[in-house]
Amino acid sequence: MNYSQFLELCRDISTELNLEDLDELGFSNYLEIDDIPMAFIFDEHSAPDRIFCYVDLGPIEDSQRLDIYDNLLTLNLLSGTKTNGVYALDPTSSHVLFVAHIVDLDQIDASSLANDLRSYSARAISLQNNLFKGAAAAPIAEIMSQLFGQPEQTPLNELA
Repeated sequence: MNYSQFLELCRDISTELNLEDLDELGFSNYLEIDDIPMAFIFDEHSAPDRIFCYVDLGPIEDSQRLDIYDNLLTLNLLSGTKTNGVYALDPTSSHVLFVAHIVDLDQIDASSLANDLRSYSARAISLQNNLFKGAAAAPIAEIMSQLFGQPEQTPLNELA
């Protein structure tokens, strides 16, 4: 992918997402879906084979930090082989991030990528509601059950 193809893809994604300014994503590398901020970054020179997507899940309360980190590490373990992203901590803001590398750029289409971005936003909202707001002390199986809509007794490796 080159920079002009990236701009065209961003414009098409913006159309799919019904964004007001169709050029903003390509030039600012930023968008919000349902108030969830996302960075969408392409570097033609250092990584022309991928787009980096950073979904900002927001800050976490200090009193819950350890429990939330524990649960995020468990989510990484369970979903690491089934997704193209991982959970991380932004060292500059202390916000939790979902980080995805979008690859196979020659086969990606704007519609499916827009759907992925909507899905990332929905997952972020679910995590905010179920993991960041008092649920950190809940067993990870219960949190995964809430996130994925499966019975709590579902094996964890099937939830991710």
